[in-house]
Amino acid sequence: MTILTRERLFAASLHLRQGDAQQAKAVMLRRDGDRFIAVYDPERASLDTAAVLTRALLSSKRITISEVILEGHDPDLTALYRAASKLLPDVEITSGPRITEPTVKVCSQDPTQATYFIPEGWDLSDALDRLPALFASARPEVARHLNRIEQAKKDSGGKIDRALDVVAMLILKTDDPDGVWDEVLQLLDQVETKQATADTPATAA
Repeated sequence: MTILTRERLFAASLHLRQGDAQQAKAVMLRRDGDRFIAVYDPERASLDTAAVLTRALLSSKRITISEVILEGHDPDLTALYRAASKLLPDVEITSGPRITEPTVKVCSQDPTQATYFIPEGWDLSDALDRLPALFASARPEVARHLNRIEQAKKDSGGKIDRALDVVAMLILKTDDPDGVWDEVLQLLDQVETKQATADTPATAA
């Protein structure tokens, strides 16, 4: 299976705005360049529902969302959504009795599908602080590779941040760190081979 597909390498941001009852649908989605904008009517769809439905729709079209950005919302909620989206989990603030503290739950059949459940009324800045450890507990192997990537970004002085961010997203989306690294190394070998061939002077006949 090829991991470095065009669809996986292209990532877009999703911007969520609150609309009103005047709009035709509960959630209106449009594309704006390299980003998508979703406007939802809070009377017909909660923020959590709008985000989940929109991301699911885009995923069905093989569009990877690199981050979710809330516009015109509480700053703590905005920061939480953005941080969670970079690790892929959806966010659900719930009043259900079984969720007594923040927790990341991963789908047993597809570990790339996860939700960050937060009890209603919980301090959102605390939920944000807890997210990295909770994610690492839910997806430990992926978290280890993401930590390696963060260290590599520091060691490189920011020179290859964009490339490493793409690798991190591929690992999150595929749950196959070894496969991602193998394909990246193969690609680099191909580039180096072509470069070496191009630099070799032609031999006179």
